[in-house]
Amino acid sequence: MRLKKLAITFAMAAAVTPAMAQYEGTSVYDRIGHGQDSIDVLNSLAMYIDYYKIQDWKSAYEPWKVVITKAPFAQVGVYAYGAAILGNLIVATQEMDQKKGYFNELMDLYDTRLKNLAGLNSFTSEAKQVTKGDVMARKAFDYAYYGQGVADDFSVDKSYSMFREAFNMIRQEGAKEIEAFVLNKFFDISYQKYVADNQGFREQFLQDYLESREVCEKMLELANSAQDTVAAKKIVSQYDPTLNRIETIFAQSKAADRDQIVAIFTPKIEENKNNLAYLKSALVLLASNDCDDTDVYYKAAEYAYNIEPSYESAIGMAQKLNKAGKNAESVQYYDKALELCQTESTKANISLKIASALSKSGDINGAFGYLDKAISYNSAVAGKSYLLRAQFLAKQKKFSEAANYCTKAAEADISISGAANRLKANIIDVQRKNAEYEKANAAYQAEKAKRQKEEDFWKAGQ
Repeated sequence: MRLKKLAITFAMAAAVTPAMAQYEGTSVYDRIGHGQDSIDVLNSLAMYIDYYKIQDWKSAYEPWKVVITKAPFAQVGVYAYGAAILGNLIVATQEMDQKKGYFNELMDLYDTRLKNLAGLNSFTSEAKQVTKGDVMARKAFDYAYYGQGVADDFSVDKSYSMFREAFNMIRQEGAKEIEAFVLNKFFDISYQKYVADNQGFREQFLQDYLESREVCEKMLELANSAQDTVAAKKIVSQYDPTLNRIETIFAQSKAADRDQIVAIFTPKIEENKNNLAYLKSALVLLASNDCDDTDVYYKAAEYAYNIEPSYESAIGMAQKLNKAGKNAESVQYYDKALELCQTESTKANISLKIASALSKSGDINGAFGYLDKAISYNSAVAGKSYLLRAQFLAKQKKFSEAANYCTKAAEADISISGAANRLKANIIDVQRKNAEYEKANAAYQAEKAKRQKEEDFWKAGQ
């Protein structure tokens, strides 16, 4: 996954240049035509950029339109500037027909960009090239952001379908990362669909949550391999707040209600007991939503393990045995899960999952052991191991020790520094409230003892 600069938004060229035109090795002067048109383009190019810099969107529009119409392959930056101009005009314009005109133009530009993509990519450096999925994701964002109350055909369902189409294309094409604000808007739309149909859409909403969280976590992990701290901090500043917001919305949604999730999956596991792909997906969903101690989770794990043992199903089998008090047998399956992993880095991540599973079952000492194993497999997971240790210690109400491990986690791994700092802040807040309670209780007990003493004194004098 390659990193790219955050752009305001892509715009698509409204032009009739053949889609497969190739401009490799050319300069801007080769791509702006000849004669008076080229002079107009050069003048307009400088003019709209000047207006753009002072955010005079209305004045920037006309010269930008000249460039995008007469020389749609002049510069790739023409598309980002243009979409930003159109977007701001949609917001600033009061007259509805004009708003709709700008919005329709913005959508058309995306379609034209898709049609001309090969030619545009031909003169763009590899790091800055985009795929159809990248473009579709930005179109979906702008449709959702600007379309509500403006587009005649706007609907949450259409918006969601556009995002899903884009993300599926990105997955297939191996495109660049989904940008944080795009992901943020997608999850808003998914949540709106869940609110409208909290039973029929629940399973898909759970899946959207897991996918969105995974994108954020992968990007945050990428921060650790960034070449400098500025680049790393930039990634964290974009994806950590997005992940936190997604987690907050999901928690507030009540979509992870155990009884309802179990009710959804119980018949589906039976229907798909020979469908390994579905069973694996169900195991992840159930485990991620605190349902990995339920009969339906154990059943899915057993069906999946019997078809083809995997680390997911092995962990499930171990959980079942652990709950039944068969700890020795459960450890065998946990170790089998590690055996099924091919690389040390994967074993480290599985060790973290096992530690979480053991913590849920109450075996904290066993959980600590697998946290140590994780670091022995791959020292790069030390920060995550420290964060989990902090969480386990906090559950044991060992707050000072937990806070110390939060600090160690943030120092060891910038990608989870936001989560570590938030947990530390919560721990400190709990410690403060506990101290206030103890102080108030001590004062109450002292006053109670004083009154009792006075009462005993008066009784003795009677």
